[in-house]
Amino acid sequence: MDEHLQVIAVDDEEGMREGIKRILQKKGYDVDVAEDGETAIELINEKPYDLAFIDLKMPGISGFKVTEYINEELENNIVVVIVSALATVEAAVEVTRHGAFDFLVKPFTPNDLIQVTERATRQCKLIREREKYLSELNSERNISRQMINSMQEGVVVLNLRAKPVLLNPKAEYFLGTRFSETLEKDDLFKGKTIRDAIDTIISSPPKEAKTRIFRMDENEPVLQIRIDPLIRGDEIGGAIVIITDVTEEWRAEQDKNRFVSMVAHELKSPMAAIINYIDVIKTGMFDTQVNRIHELLDRCKIRGEALLELIQDLLYINKRDAGKIKKSIELLDLREVLEHQMDFYRVQAENRKIRLSLEAEEGSYTVKADRADLDRIFMNLISNGIKYNRENGALMVTLRFENSHILIEVSDSGIGMSEEDMKNLFQEFYRIRNTRTSGISGTGLGLATVKRVLTEYNGNITVSSEKDKGSTFTVSFPAAVFS
Repeated sequence: MDEHLQVIAVDDEEGMREGIKRILQKKGYDVDVAEDGETAIELINEKPYDLAFIDLKMPGISGFKVTEYINEELENNIVVVIVSALATVEAAVEVTRHGAFDFLVKPFTPNDLIQVTERATRQCKLIREREKYLSELNSERNISRQMINSMQEGVVVLNLRAKPVLLNPKAEYFLGTRFSETLEKDDLFKGKTIRDAIDTIISSPPKEAKTRIFRMDENEPVLQIRIDPLIRGDEIGGAIVIITDVTEEWRAEQDKNRFVSMVAHELKSPMAAIINYIDVIKTGMFDTQVNRIHELLDRCKIRGEALLELIQDLLYINKRDAGKIKKSIELLDLREVLEHQMDFYRVQAENRKIRLSLEAEEGSYTVKADRADLDRIFMNLISNGIKYNRENGALMVTLRFENSHILIEVSDSGIGMSEEDMKNLFQEFYRIRNTRTSGISGTGLGLATVKRVLTEYNGNITVSSEKDKGSTFTVSFPAAVFS
């Protein structure tokens, strides 16, 4: 016998209940006894029993009432065997109606008791196995539900009638509705194409039901809808709709298309000019005018250098985005970096009679950065300050502290720019085009690159300008902190 089974014998006859206890204990059962229904209910509430032998006729609470209590009030499954001298079919039916498993007629032999007990024991084991299975099944369902609810994708399950039977929280968010029993497919998917695809999948033979993928990009977020057949055995039981937020991928695709279009445009003009100059030279019309040929070749060279600069900038951006640029982060003095850059551009400034100056408040202007990144930032700003300046103008670089940041202001006395120009200034390939900038070379990538680099250091750049009076670019860097 199974020694783990707990038994209670309830009978107002001491000899009967003690006899049941003695026989079953010899078989390895753990047996408690109760002399009446009240005592039995108290014990049952205190201890989880597997099997109960209950006398039908007892003073006070009858065996029927105790059985009803066990089956209706308690959550545990106790197998009840009624013990009674009423050996009639009607009595057996009645005890079964009240929830008893079996019927033991008094007087009975030890062998009768053992046989009934063995049948009841098998029932107990079946109940245990069923409870274990249901518990495991419920646990698996809970895990599955938790996994579905924690997914970043929206999940919608529809039955054979295309009626939604499950929406996870992400699906409710994407579709803007909460799950309810009255929810219909048309309430979730406004597009006829998606609704028709769901109907087609559900009505198709299992081997012909194919996954359908759609993109909803009328608004943001941009959603990708994937519809798969829900297969149960060899039949289709409905459809599963997976909703994915592909806004970032969509934006990247739009940016890529825009970038490719702008690159093609920027490459087209200088290449067309170079080819035109070469075609003019090849006609021979200037064969006797060497100076004119040299002039056209100089123009080709200028256009070619502009192309090379553009390609180098594109390669740099591509390498930086791909993480292929090696960095050496170290403590650097911004004053020293700026002095070096200004010395580098001093000859170019003097050729245009532009005065360069550097002013700095007292203090340590130390930042943690890569030297090549800092050079690229200030190379762009200082060279632009010279190119877009006027002759006999000035370019001043100022270093100062503000809160926990270092501010670097690069101010020129140049041509300035409009409000509209300032809004677009840090976009890739954006260049101010007017009569005053037509002769100034550039790729339109310099300031966009500066902004990208600064973002990696939690830095920022802003601009203020006034037409014909000049511009000021302000770079903000978090200062290195020392204990």
